[in-house]
Amino acid sequence: MKRLFKNLWNRIIRFFQTIKPGPIAQDGAFKAIATTAIVIWLITSLLVFVLDGNTYFGLAPVVLGLILAFLVSASTVLVVNLLKLLPKKFFWYVPGAFFLGTFIFNGGSLSIQFPLFIILFAGLSGAGLYTLLKKTRKHNTKAQTIVAALGLLAGLAGLVWGIIWVADTGFKPEVEHINAALKSDYRPKPIELNNPAEAGPYPVEFLTYGSGKDKHRPEFGENVNIVTDSVDGSRLIDDWNKLSGKIRSWYWGHDDKALPINGRVWYPQGDGPFPIALIVHGNHSMFDYSDPGYEYLGQLLASQGIILASVDENFINSGWPDIFGNGLDEENDARGWLLLEHLRNWRKWNEDPENPFFGKVDMNNVAVMGHSRGGEAAAIAGFFNTLDYYPDNANQKFDFGFNIKAVVAIAPVDGQYKPGETSTPLKDVNYLVIHGANDGDVQSFAGLRQYERVEFSDSSDFFKSAIYVYGANHGQFNTSWGNRDAGYPYGSLLNVDALMPMEEQLTVGKVYISAFLQATLLGKNEYRSLFKDFRSGLEWLPQTIYLNQYEDSNWQPIADFEEDLDLTTTSEGGKITTQNLTVWREQLVSMKWGNRGTRAVYIGWDSLAHPVDTARYTIALAKPLSTQSASYLTFELSESKENTYPEKDRDKEKEDESAKDEQNNNETNNAEEPEAEEQADDKEEEPKAKEPIDFSIEFQDSNGQMVRIKLSDYSYLQRQLTVDVFKNPELQDNKTSEAVYNTFFISLSDLQKVNSQFNTESIQSLSFIFDQSPQGVIIMDKISYHK
Repeated sequence: MKRLFKNLWNRIIRFFQTIKPGPIAQDGAFKAIATTAIVIWLITSLLVFVLDGNTYFGLAPVVLGLILAFLVSASTVLVVNLLKLLPKKFFWYVPGAFFLGTFIFNGGSLSIQFPLFIILFAGLSGAGLYTLLKKTRKHNTKAQTIVAALGLLAGLAGLVWGIIWVADTGFKPEVEHINAALKSDYRPKPIELNNPAEAGPYPVEFLTYGSGKDKHRPEFGENVNIVTDSVDGSRLIDDWNKLSGKIRSWYWGHDDKALPINGRVWYPQGDGPFPIALIVHGNHSMFDYSDPGYEYLGQLLASQGIILASVDENFINSGWPDIFGNGLDEENDARGWLLLEHLRNWRKWNEDPENPFFGKVDMNNVAVMGHSRGGEAAAIAGFFNTLDYYPDNANQKFDFGFNIKAVVAIAPVDGQYKPGETSTPLKDVNYLVIHGANDGDVQSFAGLRQYERVEFSDSSDFFKSAIYVYGANHGQFNTSWGNRDAGYPYGSLLNVDALMPMEEQLTVGKVYISAFLQATLLGKNEYRSLFKDFRSGLEWLPQTIYLNQYEDSNWQPIADFEEDLDLTTTSEGGKITTQNLTVWREQLVSMKWGNRGTRAVYIGWDSLAHPVDTARYTIALAKPLSTQSASYLTFELSESKENTYPEKDRDKEKEDESAKDEQNNNETNNAEEPEAEEQADDKEEEPKAKEPIDFSIEFQDSNGQMVRIKLSDYSYLQRQLTVDVFKNPELQDNKTSEAVYNTFFISLSDLQKVNSQFNTESIQSLSFIFDQSPQGVIIMDKISYHK
């Protein structure tokens, strides 16, 4: 048999040798390839660069292209010849090792650096070790022995250094930011309600519901309390029929046509009816179950009289089977739809006398919540709840119509699902989004885009709030996820030393989520103050920096910068004038990733540009403001980290004057050089955080009376929160900070305390006067008033 195969192989080799192209055929093929490519290049490049351009200067790129083509070929020849110098064993070992190293860090600069370091240091160690230990070592010269020993030491040192670096947990910020809100003396009135993070009066019960067929978790299998029917999600999930989906079906025991309805329930002991909130996790590993990670919220909310169900959607999460494809494609619509399918069961149980939840669920007070992809899914559920059909396929009918009053998004993504290639709208629902500044997964505050898309009807009574928390990461809002916002090995790159402890981050989640649900589902509106200004609940919260954005359905815009491209107009027909600004423009507000989907005005000033005259930005109102219709003036502010005095705008005369002054100083101050050298030897100052920004706001009434207050009378403006997500800043591909607003509130009734002659019933204009901080650039949006 062996001889038979050998003869067959030899015949195949001889056949291919008979038809193998000879040197003449090869020469003809290569010359034809080169000639054809040159002819095509000459024709097309002459048309593009010379004839279409109507200039002979276009000959330059024509010739340059030919030169570059020659250089590419010459470089390839050089590389091939260099590779011939390498031993054959190099090609057996190194490419495979490089592939494995690249696969470990699939993406980013480390996908190249990591395997190169492994090859270098492991190669040095192996070469030195073999040289020193092999039987042929007695033939080594003294120099070879020394080089081998040094190579071994260098290689081992590199490998040990790599292990230490991977195990290192990072570093704390060299300079801590100044907390702008706490630098101000102002404090809002504390909320006179219980700490929302403390347990309420109700004893807490627990049970599970599910298919009863779960292969891996008995709480949804043989030990389940309430058995549920599966649902067909095949119209909302793509790619389950591919290889990765078939492996997924083998693991879970079902496909996309039989998705289970599984959930963990914490509920108050009592007759009820109780409001209900559902929470769903995000895209963690499907083998590391995420739904138990919200028990801390379940225990808390149930004790306060709210049912919480943690929804299991692990079966559509990522996992190792996805290496056989791209996993499930754009499945977030299915995540949101499944939340509504869970609510369908709750509605049925509430009406079933045989069910333990009969009559105990207040279906008029419903909240949907989610974390990461689940955060976007919660907004999708709120959107789908109002529709009769699935937007991407009308064959999927909807008949939900639940009374969803509140949507909570924790560190959400945005745009993973776009119905009809359009961002998901949301209307007439209370909305809360929380994000950590140190998020190592969703590094940009993506939920702000959905926040901007939440709209209210004029007659409604809803509010929305966005909370940005310095020191919080992505995973610590779920006790199962922890402080690593990515699996290993990527998780080893994150700077976890800069994070707040998990217990503190859980407290942040408890305070805000509980206060939000008690305000929206239980009618405790006093908690709304917390979302306007965290200082009203300062004693409840861990010590860190919080940025609050707030808006409710009573907001009446003066200027939201969306109406046109005219810098001098406002939303309600007012007029804008400025003096001595160095930056003035309106544009979409950029973030670490993309933009937040809304325009704002950028205002900059610099005392170097106008050392005598003060910069100001003035709005003449289209109609006077009155305390009868408006209690507060509000606006959103953030710092913009850009040049306060752009180089291209500097006056030439000032440059000449500066040069002249420098020349005079050099001629007259030579005697001072030793003193300057002495000062240079002094110890360098410790790096300091920038002081928060402050400026004045001036109001003028119809009689010409004016009141001027400072921004810091309410709060200073927080500098952008710069964070090092990775323990090596070189690994950071995105910006280290982004513009996140804080909402400022100015009480109009308090203006008379400054000037008793001021008429608060006829405010004609307001000016932002930049007379406190010597320079800065701010982003201002949604200048509004509300009752």
